[in-house]
Amino acid sequence: MKATEAARQDEIAGDELTRLRRLFLFDAVCEAGGIGQAAARAGRTQPAVSLAIGKLEAGFGGTLFKRGFGGSELTPEGAILHRRVRRMLDQMERGVAWLIGHATPSASASNICRHLTDAQVRCHIAIANAGSAVEAAQQLGISQPAVHRAARQLEQTVGVSLYRRRVHNVAANPAGIEFARHLSLALYEIAQAREDLAYARGLLTGRVSIGVLPMMPPRLVARTIERLRERYPAARVTIDEGSHARLLRELRMGTLDVVIGALRDPRLSGSVQENELFTDPYVVAVRKGHALAGKKSLATRDLAPYDWVVPQRNVPRRVVIDSILARLAVKPRHVAETSSMPMMMAMLVESDCITLLARSLIREGYPGMEMAALELEVQTPEAARTVGYTVRTDWLGTAVQEAFVECLRAECAPLARGAKR
Repeated sequence: MKATEAARQDEIAGDELTRLRRLFLFDAVCEAGGIGQAAARAGRTQPAVSLAIGKLEAGFGGTLFKRGFGGSELTPEGAILHRRVRRMLDQMERGVAWLIGHATPSASASNICRHLTDAQVRCHIAIANAGSAVEAAQQLGISQPAVHRAARQLEQTVGVSLYRRRVHNVAANPAGIEFARHLSLALYEIAQAREDLAYARGLLTGRVSIGVLPMMPPRLVARTIERLRERYPAARVTIDEGSHARLLRELRMGTLDVVIGALRDPRLSGSVQENELFTDPYVVAVRKGHALAGKKSLATRDLAPYDWVVPQRNVPRRVVIDSILARLAVKPRHVAETSSMPMMMAMLVESDCITLLARSLIREGYPGMEMAALELEVQTPEAARTVGYTVRTDWLGTAVQEAFVECLRAECAPLARGAKR
């Protein structure tokens, strides 16, 4: 392997000073109570373990242990890191245990985890996310043979097939994709550790990655972010708007911290937890100035002469629209199907079309939006809609991330009170 590529393979492990092996040894010292004891258990020399801990401390920029004749005791910063390292190891061990057919993490799963390398983990996650080893190599900036080598070594380590092999390419199989999810969540914990340590040192920084479903009022989200920035001016917020399926997948992978928008009925469970904020039923919407806008007495049949702009199938709003249209003797045309909320708004403003929107979206509105809700109750079970936020069931947010959730609840509280009245 060329020296430049070898250096690049080192880079794919992330921070040079927080390699997995050093984190494994850090945990061993915590469990054993001293460097000497940990070295004996891990089959390493004491100087090698000391060197690994020293590099880990340099990487995180703080002292992790108080060393004395009785052993090594965690400092407050060391305790913060150890909590996250234990959560990292738990994710890895659960992933390996699932692969090898164990219901819960076991000694064998723990042993396998401690033989994983940074290159194997990063390459596997890249293959699963990119869809192929070819694209993974491009994303990581290393050669395809290097990615294939890491994949083969990982399969040998866990003893389970993780890939579908074709003549010219390799892709993760279902087991490989699920294992990549656990590994991604494991690395997420170490990123969280850096945020925790910065906060403990008095740095009011941090990041929040949120996913926003299309029907969530943008101005409400913007006000929530401003509330957060009043408390944490240096907080970094990333916002990703997309479909429920995609955002939920990224939440489960650890790419997102929280997803905001309509909750599913029945409620999701298992690896994610949904939390209610306010009820937000669907209403029939038109542009201001529409012939139906402002009329006090409307029936479903009054909608028949007008065309509709509708979302694509397999989303809850489309189910409600189809239910409304099924009750009409004369079926109106669908002018267009679109997953783009701005395009749907534009088509309503420029025509006499009708659609279905969330009540809060009309109340809050896009800047310059000229929409009106018709005085017509949507009488279908699916129209009873609740907005909330979704997190992973075992999520442990940083101080800034928890503050974002608090700000979100505070911003939504008036809407919740209004719904109760």
